[in-house]
Amino acid sequence: MKKITTYVNTGTGEIVAQKQQGIGNRFDPEKGYLFRNQAGGFSQFYDVPFPKAMTDIEIGKMTRLAQKMWGKTNMLGYRGNGGVKPYDIPGIAKAINLQERQTYNFINKMVDLGVLAKVKITSAGKIDYQYYVNPLYYNSSNRIPLNLYLLFREQLDPYIPSWARKLFIEQAGG
Repeated sequence: MKKITTYVNTGTGEIVAQKQQGIGNRFDPEKGYLFRNQAGGFSQFYDVPFPKAMTDIEIGKMTRLAQKMWGKTNMLGYRGNGGVKPYDIPGIAKAINLQERQTYNFINKMVDLGVLAKVKITSAGKIDYQYYVNPLYYNSSNRIPLNLYLLFREQLDPYIPSWARKLFIEQAGG
């Protein structure tokens, strides 16, 4: 559905301008669903509570990690030799001032709570892990692309309208 407003010069009948509103502006198959665009310029939403099992210190560490999200992907990453690289456990440990063993425990807890997602990537015999931040807690864009929706679907569904969920499922081939 979309609403198209056409401005016509009544003297000549010439179309002067057209304006489009509605779903067409809020859902783009390439960019995703325009998420909470009236929420202001913040990447954190105050009406979405952190999981109760998170301590204030863990919230602070996640806030520090959120600053390491690459572009509009919500992936913890950085520019290195050869392009964008995902943060590994030693890199995350350095970013949040923890020892590696403590960082493993922290990351596993955040994954268990749905604050992070851990994705295993295998390419040319090499295994990498990528960590994605749940956009409910920290979002690097005003849109939710399909890959983030699929990673955090259970947590996002209560906050996304049914028509957008349906479009995501169609986009995923379901």
